[in-house]
Amino acid sequence: MSLSPPELKAELRAQCLAQRKALSPALVTTASAAMAESLQQLEPYQRARLLHTYVASVDHEVDTAGFIRQSLARGQEVAVPVVQPGTRILRHALIQDLGQLQPGRWGLLEPAADHPCWLEDLARIDLVVVPGLAFDRRGNRLGLGGGYYDRFLTRVNAPKAGLIYSALFLDTLPAEAHDIPMDLVVTEAAVCYCAAEREIRPYEQPQV
Repeated sequence: MSLSPPELKAELRAQCLAQRKALSPALVTTASAAMAESLQQLEPYQRARLLHTYVASVDHEVDTAGFIRQSLARGQEVAVPVVQPGTRILRHALIQDLGQLQPGRWGLLEPAADHPCWLEDLARIDLVVVPGLAFDRRGNRLGLGGGYYDRFLTRVNAPKAGLIYSALFLDTLPAEAHDIPMDLVVTEAAVCYCAAEREIRPYEQPQV
Protein backbone atom coordinates (compact mmCIF):
# COMPACT_ATOMS: atom_id res chain seq x y z
CA MET A 1 0.00 0.00 0.00
CA SER A 2 1.47 3.36 -1.04
CA LEU A 3 1.98 6.09 1.53
CA SER A 4 0.04 9.34 1.46
CA PRO A 5 1.97 12.60 0.83
CA PRO A 6 1.98 13.51 4.56
CA GLU A 7 3.29 10.03 5.45
CA LEU A 8 5.96 10.23 2.76
CA LYS A 9 6.96 13.66 3.99
CA ALA A 10 7.32 12.39 7.56
CA GLU A 11 9.65 9.59 6.47
CA LEU A 12 11.68 11.82 4.19
CA ARG A 13 11.88 14.51 6.88
CA ALA A 14 13.59 12.16 9.33
CA GLN A 15 16.00 10.91 6.67
CA CYS A 16 16.91 14.36 5.38
CA LEU A 17 17.36 15.83 8.83
CA ALA A 18 19.76 13.02 9.79
CA GLN A 19 21.64 13.48 6.53
CA ARG A 20 21.97 17.23 7.06
CA LYS A 21 23.15 16.83 10.66
CA ALA A 22 25.89 14.50 9.40
CA LEU A 23 27.40 17.12 7.07
CA SER A 24 30.83 18.40 8.05
CA PRO A 25 31.21 22.01 9.26
CA ALA A 26 33.73 22.60 6.47
CA LEU A 27 31.22 21.54 3.82
CA VAL A 28 28.51 23.70 5.38
CA THR A 29 30.82 26.73 5.26
CA THR A 30 32.09 26.29 1.71
CA ALA A 31 28.74 25.23 0.23
CA SER A 32 26.87 28.08 1.94
CA ALA A 33 29.35 30.62 0.56
CA ALA A 34 29.04 29.17 -2.95
CA MET A 35 25.24 29.32 -2.81
CA ALA A 36 25.28 32.92 -1.61
CA GLU A 37 27.62 33.89 -4.44
CA SER A 38 25.45 32.17 -7.06
CA LEU A 39 22.26 33.73 -5.70
CA GLN A 40 23.76 37.21 -5.79
CA GLN A 41 24.53 36.84 -9.50
CA LEU A 42 20.89 36.22 -10.39
CA GLU A 43 18.60 38.88 -11.81
CA PRO A 44 15.90 38.60 -9.10
CA TYR A 45 18.53 39.33 -6.47
CA GLN A 46 20.24 42.07 -8.45
CA ARG A 47 17.02 44.06 -8.82
CA ALA A 48 15.69 43.39 -5.32
CA ARG A 49 15.42 46.37 -3.02
CA LEU A 50 13.99 44.39 -0.09
CA LEU A 51 14.99 40.78 0.62
CA HIS A 52 13.31 38.40 3.02
CA THR A 53 15.58 35.64 4.26
CA TYR A 54 15.73 33.12 7.08
CA VAL A 55 18.66 33.19 9.50
CA ALA A 56 20.35 29.81 9.76
CA SER A 57 20.99 28.73 13.33
CA VAL A 58 20.34 25.00 13.81
CA ASP A 59 21.37 21.56 12.53
CA HIS A 60 23.63 22.64 9.66
CA GLU A 61 21.09 24.71 7.74
CA VAL A 62 22.59 26.51 4.76
CA ASP A 63 24.25 29.49 6.44
CA THR A 64 22.82 32.87 5.40
CA ALA A 65 24.86 35.13 7.71
CA GLY A 66 27.39 36.12 5.06
CA PHE A 67 24.63 36.61 2.51
CA ILE A 68 22.76 38.92 4.89
CA ARG A 69 25.87 40.99 5.64
CA GLN A 70 26.70 41.35 1.95
CA SER A 71 23.14 42.36 1.08
CA LEU A 72 23.05 45.01 3.80
CA ALA A 73 26.43 46.31 2.60
CA ARG A 74 24.95 46.67 -0.90
CA GLY A 75 22.26 48.92 0.52
CA GLN A 76 19.43 46.41 0.24
CA GLU A 77 16.82 46.16 2.98
CA VAL A 78 16.68 42.80 4.75
CA ALA A 79 13.71 41.33 6.62
CA VAL A 80 13.91 38.16 8.74
CA PRO A 81 11.10 35.96 10.07
CA VAL A 82 10.00 35.85 13.70
CA VAL A 83 7.66 33.20 15.10
CA GLN A 84 4.81 34.80 17.01
CA PRO A 85 4.43 32.97 20.36
CA GLY A 86 1.32 30.82 20.62
CA THR A 87 0.61 30.96 16.90
CA ARG A 88 1.74 29.37 13.65
CA ILE A 89 2.19 32.78 12.07
CA LEU A 90 5.41 34.56 11.15
CA ARG A 91 6.08 38.22 11.80
CA HIS A 92 8.81 40.00 9.82
CA ALA A 93 11.53 42.26 11.22
CA LEU A 94 13.63 44.69 9.20
CA ILE A 95 17.21 44.57 10.46
CA GLN A 96 20.30 46.69 9.93
CA ASP A 97 22.81 44.31 11.51
CA LEU A 98 23.00 40.68 12.62
CA GLY A 99 23.95 41.97 16.05
CA GLN A 100 20.28 42.87 16.54
CA LEU A 101 19.43 39.16 16.72
CA GLN A 102 19.49 36.84 19.72
CA PRO A 103 18.47 33.23 20.39
CA GLY A 104 14.71 32.92 20.72
CA ARG A 105 12.28 30.00 20.54
CA TRP A 106 13.94 26.69 19.60
CA GLY A 107 17.29 28.47 19.49
CA LEU A 108 16.35 30.44 16.37
CA LEU A 109 18.01 33.82 15.99
CA GLU A 110 15.49 36.65 16.00
CA PRO A 111 15.15 40.25 17.21
CA ALA A 112 13.91 41.08 20.68
CA ALA A 113 10.19 41.63 21.25
CA ASP A 114 10.78 45.39 21.46
CA HIS A 115 12.48 45.49 18.04
CA PRO A 116 11.74 48.95 16.60
CA CYS A 117 11.17 48.13 12.93
CA TRP A 118 8.64 45.61 11.59
CA LEU A 119 7.65 44.95 8.00
CA GLU A 120 3.87 45.04 7.67
CA ASP A 121 3.47 45.46 3.89
CA LEU A 122 4.52 42.13 2.37
CA ALA A 123 4.05 43.59 -1.12
CA ARG A 124 7.36 45.39 -0.57
CA ILE A 125 9.28 42.12 -0.63
CA ASP A 126 11.19 41.61 -3.90
CA LEU A 127 12.75 38.19 -3.19
CA VAL A 128 12.21 35.50 -0.53
CA VAL A 129 15.03 33.11 0.44
CA VAL A 130 13.26 30.06 1.85
CA PRO A 131 14.63 27.41 4.24
CA GLY A 132 14.07 23.71 3.70
CA LEU A 133 15.32 20.24 4.56
CA ALA A 134 15.15 19.31 0.88
CA PHE A 135 13.92 20.69 -2.44
CA ASP A 136 13.25 19.04 -5.77
CA ARG A 137 13.61 20.13 -9.38
CA ARG A 138 9.99 21.22 -9.59
CA GLY A 139 10.56 23.59 -6.69
CA ASN A 140 8.71 21.48 -4.14
CA ARG A 141 9.97 21.96 -0.59
CA LEU A 142 10.27 19.67 2.41
CA GLY A 143 10.14 21.72 5.60
CA LEU A 144 10.02 20.83 9.27
CA GLY A 145 6.26 20.42 9.21
CA GLY A 146 5.10 23.45 11.18
CA GLY A 147 3.44 25.16 8.24
CA TYR A 148 4.82 28.62 9.06
CA TYR A 149 6.33 29.23 5.64
CA ASP A 150 3.38 27.68 3.79
CA ARG A 151 1.10 30.30 5.32
CA PHE A 152 3.56 33.12 4.73
CA LEU A 153 4.33 32.28 1.10
CA THR A 154 0.67 32.29 0.09
CA ARG A 155 0.72 36.03 0.87
CA VAL A 156 3.84 36.88 -1.15
CA ASN A 157 4.01 37.41 -4.91
CA ALA A 158 7.79 37.91 -5.04
CA PRO A 159 10.13 35.26 -6.53
CA LYS A 160 10.97 32.50 -4.08
CA ALA A 161 14.42 30.88 -3.93
CA GLY A 162 15.43 27.79 -1.98
CA LEU A 163 19.02 27.16 -0.86
CA ILE A 164 20.00 23.51 -0.49
CA TYR A 165 23.03 21.26 -0.49
CA SER A 166 23.41 19.16 -3.63
CA ALA A 167 23.01 16.00 -1.53
CA LEU A 168 19.53 17.16 -0.50
CA PHE A 169 18.41 18.43 -3.90
CA LEU A 170 16.16 15.55 -4.93
CA ASP A 171 14.58 14.55 -8.22
CA THR A 172 11.11 14.54 -6.71
CA LEU A 173 9.28 15.22 -3.46
CA PRO A 174 5.65 14.58 -2.49
CA ALA A 175 3.53 17.71 -2.81
CA GLU A 176 0.13 18.73 -1.47
CA ALA A 177 -2.34 21.35 -2.66
CA HIS A 178 -1.27 23.89 -0.04
CA ASP A 179 2.44 23.66 -0.90
CA ILE A 180 3.95 26.74 -2.58
CA PRO A 181 6.70 25.81 -5.07
CA MET A 182 9.95 27.72 -5.47
CA ASP A 183 10.83 29.70 -8.58
CA LEU A 184 14.54 28.92 -8.13
CA VAL A 185 16.59 26.38 -6.22
CA VAL A 186 20.27 27.14 -5.69
CA THR A 187 22.83 24.51 -4.71
CA GLU A 188 26.59 24.86 -4.36
CA ALA A 189 26.90 23.43 -7.87
CA ALA A 190 23.99 24.78 -9.94
CA VAL A 191 20.87 26.90 -10.22
CA CYS A 192 17.57 25.23 -11.14
CA TYR A 193 14.78 27.27 -12.73
CA CYS A 194 11.85 25.34 -11.36
CA ALA A 195 9.01 26.65 -13.53
CA ALA A 196 10.60 25.05 -16.58
CA GLU A 197 11.02 21.77 -14.69
CA ARG A 198 7.35 21.77 -13.67
CA GLU A 199 6.38 22.05 -17.34
CA ILE A 200 8.54 19.21 -18.64
CA ARG A 201 9.01 16.69 -15.83
CA PRO A 202 6.18 14.31 -14.82
CA TYR A 203 5.74 13.67 -11.12
CA GLU A 204 7.09 10.35 -9.88
CA GLN A 205 6.50 9.14 -6.34
CA PRO A 206 9.86 8.95 -4.52
CA GLN A 207 11.20 5.69 -3.23
CA VAL A 208 11.61 5.84 0.55
